[in-house]
Amino acid sequence: MSEKNIKDQENADAKAAESTADAIDKAPADSIQFSVMFDDDADADEADAEAAAGAADNIYSSLAAAETSVATDDASDAESSAITDSDASESDETEAQPSEAEADALASADTSAEVTARNAERVNETLSLAKAKPQDDLSAHEDKSHKTEPSMTLASRIDRVLVGGGADDVLFKTYPTFALNKVTLAGTKGRVNVLDNVEFACYAGHSYALLLSDDADSGLTADVKRRALMGVMTGLVQPTSGSVMNKSANIAELEPVELRGHRLGIVPQQHALQPYLDAEHNVLYAMEASNRNFLKPKPVIARELLAKVGFSEATTGVAVGKLPEVQQRLVAIARAISTEAEVLILDEPTRGLNDDDTVTVFAALAKLAHSGDPKHCVIVLTASREIADAADTLFEV
Repeated sequence: MSEKNIKDQENADAKAAESTADAIDKAPADSIQFSVMFDDDADADEADAEAAAGAADNIYSSLAAAETSVATDDASDAESSAITDSDASESDETEAQPSEAEADALASADTSAEVTARNAERVNETLSLAKAKPQDDLSAHEDKSHKTEPSMTLASRIDRVLVGGGADDVLFKTYPTFALNKVTLAGTKGRVNVLDNVEFACYAGHSYALLLSDDADSGLTADVKRRALMGVMTGLVQPTSGSVMNKSANIAELEPVELRGHRLGIVPQQHALQPYLDAEHNVLYAMEASNRNFLKPKPVIARELLAKVGFSEATTGVAVGKLPEVQQRLVAIARAISTEAEVLILDEPTRGLNDDDTVTVFAALAKLAHSGDPKHCVIVLTASREIADAADTLFEV
């Protein structure tokens, strides 16, 4: 075929393709597949597809015929190109017609992607706002003129009390373990008051000394004051005014068996022991008189209490009246705590003892006050300043 004929043929084919394109709304050839995928009219889809396929076949057959007359090298390249284009066209036609399930999956994926993108955009906006305004409106307008210095905050004040310890720890107790509140005891026949507004407070876990001294102005001796205090503190004598308290209880309102059998352990100078009984039975005698119930056998408890105060003699078979004086004092202390009384009141517990025996007695008292469960409130009445100085706290009367 001559070159002129080839050109005429190409012009004719172009006109045919142009007329076909006009039939499908004058869309370009490379847009035919796109209109097939998304046109809502199914009949129009089939017509457009057939028209596009016919036009493509005419174009590619004309190009193939024309290219057979060119040189051998150019013809080989053109045929390869035509085969590649034909395969691509067939592949586009195949991909352009997805199934209904695939179309639904694609639509769902597009919707999910749009939702994810919107959520990410909102998160980014929120983060940007947080960075731009690190303080809310309330904190921005907060009045800082009334802020307390760190050293004056409630937490720091509590820390100081807890760390301080010692005398400060009593602030957490509602009531003292034992206290005299402005106690006055009038003298006989209108004489001067024996006790005049005596006031002190004692707590478990501490030892206290009431230092008694003669009063030259009033003529009161230390011994008179001692007897008056022992009577008032043990409930045997009612004060003229004021009150004697065991925690929240006024001892004047308690029954004697409740007071001396449960609350107070008393070691007087006289009649502190049954001298004809041995050590163990002395303790058992006090336990029976208290009417208390005990979790362990009473003889076992009696021996444990004697060991706790440092008693070193035979617990049975020997009357305490025959024991050394210091051992008798230890048995009296064991008797006083056998009723599990928290308050221990002792009247001159070291009178008549030598220095070594005095140390032994005070060692036992310190152990009761500072250790054990429960810890005791130990109160010693004495006229000796040296003995009084050995206690944790000293009150002068």
